[in-house]
Amino acid sequence: MPLLERQPALDLLGAALADATGGAGRVALVAGEAGIGKTSLVRAFTADVPVRVLRGACDDLLTPGPLGPVRDVARTLGGPLAAALGGGPGEIADALLDALATPSVLVVEDVHWADEATLDLLAFLGRRVEQCPSLVVLTYRDDELGPTTALRRVLGVLRPPVAVRIALPPLSL
Repeated sequence: MPLLERQPALDLLGAALADATGGAGRVALVAGEAGIGKTSLVRAFTADVPVRVLRGACDDLLTPGPLGPVRDVARTLGGPLAAALGGGPGEIADALLDALATPSVLVVEDVHWADEATLDLLAFLGRRVEQCPSLVVLTYRDDELGPTTALRRVLGVLRPPVAVRIALPPLSL
């Protein structure tokens, strides 16, 4: 089923991926309220991209495990990223950057629920992804961001031209 009223967002994601695979990595920040279609948009976009798609998700847990989305990706990739999970934050960040040296779309869903280690890693990636041929797509609920939410700090680090902000409006009647 085609998505309704989401072509502008799909076009922005496509342009960000074209920049990334052209050698200037990007971060796409897909924001909107709960149920607005962030996941549907990202799934439709990644359905036919010509690069590898890696997926991770943050969970709404009372005690979130550190780096949950990275662990999801490591289960898919194995190899150096999986091995790095036993090391320190620097090793994990380097292994993830090395993985993104292969053209990829890395999707991290529900970043509003991310633990502090994941947020630190995303800030680190955001400052270095421009050197990778990959697109990092982060989805989050923008209506759940308070003034002191840790995610705000990360969003402040992610600025144009590296970061592309995509705010999903409600669908028309």
